[in-house]
Amino acid sequence: MKISLKWLQDFVDVADYMNKPEALGALLTGAGLEVEEINNKSKDFANVVVGLILTKDKHPNADKLSLCQVTTGEGVVHQIVCGAQNHKANDRVIVALPGAVLPGNFAIKKAVVRGVESGGMLCSLKELGLAKESDGIEILPAEAPIGKPFAEYKGLDDVTFELKVTPNRADCLSHFGLAREVSCLLDRPLKKHIPDFGTSERSTKEQVKLSVQDAEACPRYCGRFISGVKVGPSPAWLASRLEAVGLNSINNVVDVTNYVMLELGQPLHAFDAREVRGNQIIVAKGKAGEIFKTLDGTEKKLTGEELMIQDGERNVAMAGVVGGQNSGVSESTTEIFLEAAYFEPSAVRKASRLHGIQTDSAYRFTRGVDPDGTLNAMDRAAELILKVAGGTAFSQPHDFYPKPVKKSPVVIKLATVSQRLGYQADAKLFETYMTRLGCGLEKMQAEGAYQILPPTFRFDLEMEMDLVEEYARLNGYDKIPESLPVSSERPAAHDLNYRLRQKLSRLMRSEGYFEAQNYAFVGEKNEKDFLKNFTHLSGAGLLVSEKPIKLLNPLSDDINVMRSTLSMSLWKNALDNYRQGNETGRLFEIGKTFELKDGAFIEHWRLGLIAWGFQTSLWTQNPTHAVVLELKAALQEVLTHFGISSFKFSPLTDRSQTPDFLHRGQFAVVEKENAKIGFLGSLHPVLVNDEKVRTQVALAEIELEPLFKGQPRLQKYSDFSRFPKIERDVALLMPKSLAVADVTAEIKKAGGAKLVQVQVFDQYIGDKVPAGQRSVAFRLVFQDDNGTLQDDVVQGAMKAILDSVGQKWGLTTR
Repeated sequence: MKISLKWLQDFVDVADYMNKPEALGALLTGAGLEVEEINNKSKDFANVVVGLILTKDKHPNADKLSLCQVTTGEGVVHQIVCGAQNHKANDRVIVALPGAVLPGNFAIKKAVVRGVESGGMLCSLKELGLAKESDGIEILPAEAPIGKPFAEYKGLDDVTFELKVTPNRADCLSHFGLAREVSCLLDRPLKKHIPDFGTSERSTKEQVKLSVQDAEACPRYCGRFISGVKVGPSPAWLASRLEAVGLNSINNVVDVTNYVMLELGQPLHAFDAREVRGNQIIVAKGKAGEIFKTLDGTEKKLTGEELMIQDGERNVAMAGVVGGQNSGVSESTTEIFLEAAYFEPSAVRKASRLHGIQTDSAYRFTRGVDPDGTLNAMDRAAELILKVAGGTAFSQPHDFYPKPVKKSPVVIKLATVSQRLGYQADAKLFETYMTRLGCGLEKMQAEGAYQILPPTFRFDLEMEMDLVEEYARLNGYDKIPESLPVSSERPAAHDLNYRLRQKLSRLMRSEGYFEAQNYAFVGEKNEKDFLKNFTHLSGAGLLVSEKPIKLLNPLSDDINVMRSTLSMSLWKNALDNYRQGNETGRLFEIGKTFELKDGAFIEHWRLGLIAWGFQTSLWTQNPTHAVVLELKAALQEVLTHFGISSFKFSPLTDRSQTPDFLHRGQFAVVEKENAKIGFLGSLHPVLVNDEKVRTQVALAEIELEPLFKGQPRLQKYSDFSRFPKIERDVALLMPKSLAVADVTAEIKKAGGAKLVQVQVFDQYIGDKVPAGQRSVAFRLVFQDDNGTLQDDVVQGAMKAILDSVGQKWGLTTR
């Protein structure tokens, strides 16, 4: 928010800070109102003054140039060469003297032009950056004071602050509000303006009827009728003040409403009274399905939740957000109905977010305006409108305020302030600060106890800790002593599940995966479009509910429900990376998902993985494997590292139960000790093609609760065998549809206790094996802890293995 120090000066004396604005900025920043930028406009026009042309002669060496003698006061005369032709002797002009720097970093210095010395420049408004086009240099009025700095003469010597106002300090979103703060910090008097204007005998209440049908959303509504106004350009003082803080001038009536909003923090709206049908204003919820056209012509379809301002036939404004095109002030407007209201912040916030409309009015209403200042702000606007647009204000304004907003008193002890801040709070200083803040203060019978009644404009003062913070803020945060907390007890141990998640994170990083962190909320429509059938995820062991958990106040439709899985967020991460040129990547996320079960909200910790593209190396220049196998290898490493030996990856017998976003032929359920805990699979080719991703993408998602069950598992150690191992390799012909894991399990079972390891080390698919078959090579390791194995024992075990797989599946050796 921009603040003008000249404007601030109307309410509190800050004249001594005009030449040292940094000091005031530091004071405000130290009090919690961060000054992000200070713009001293007078510096832009340093060494630019008002001058008088004494003589104008032709340049001796150039026909199109003139040679002027210009005085800037106190007998100082400058010789200046000028190329313009629209000036003459005795004209008052703008002179840029050596040392001035004009827009475009154009530095003015003494120079020799065609053999004649020139000590400055006569300026046009364009050269000063104050106009887009100029016809020659600017000729000033005859009364312009010679020698006066141009910035001061033109009113451009203002200093503006760019403030970062925190959401809890809505009371500082205006010049008067900030003046209250400065008055408190500097202990200087606060100047208040009391509106003073005449009214006719005609009644506003008779001219326009008012009906507030939703008093909860609109606790206070004020309105006044003004006739005979003349809409036109604003006077210079009004336009320049608005422009100083970044607002363009529109017309005198609209400019007044913006002016009062910036001055007092109260948004207002002026209706063209001739367009208010039925001569009545109704404050009520809109009807679902109605079309409302805003001031800029944008059409919005109402949901029925918006608080609207209506006339006898239609909606004329969205309360606190934006006016309607059908009732806005135009050049032909002669009668206006001036509105000032206090709308409940949640009502304005909901409508603003629902339709994506951000306005200065909505910004203030959503943070809160002073309900006790509504009538005063309306009267201030009426006073200014009569001043700049003429007209007659009707008497008996509307002021609907059936239940005045009242703040609850806060009881606090000075000892509490001292205890929280770590130093002795001063009672007299505490009383002074509370009084300066506008609080009512009453001493209680108990020593050092007070009852404080905060003002209605301070929404953030509700409990004793708020008052402690105010004391600390006003007294200076630098007064709080530095001290280490007393550590008299041993710190509590970390939660086991937290330590297991950290272990899992370290493991995934060691596998070459980067960690992703995503919001826990997603778009309901986006998630449904991605997942489609939630029951298929349940079949994979994930705990999900088809009914989403909706946010009460979502920022937008893209983040309006709590997420059911990690997969969609990881897919979006992969897409963002791919579109930025990262054609290969490995990401993981350890995060929460949410389930609605029997009316209760349940959180589940999960591990999500995504891999896309091939990571080539010196040994793997042209990989031919599926990317999903890399995810499988990573999950195997995870399960093994956690001491889990009984696990498998099971393809579905009924492939129609595969989640819709995954490839039916490259999908498996992850099982741990015969319990389903998640899935892995390749992303569906249709999804990949739709997003124009030209590489394979694979996903996996695991429930952490069943994974961590029984952790930490004790490591079991045994002596190394003193006797040698015997290895045998065997290649088995098997159908492509037969899972290697099932064959491996059967080999271990048939091989007996002497078979200590089974490892797959090769696979062949080609014209050397029958169609639909593949050759898988196994390395079998035999060892006996009690003696050297005899060859006949190994041969017997091999025969038992081959007989077993042959009888069960008809497998033969290759």
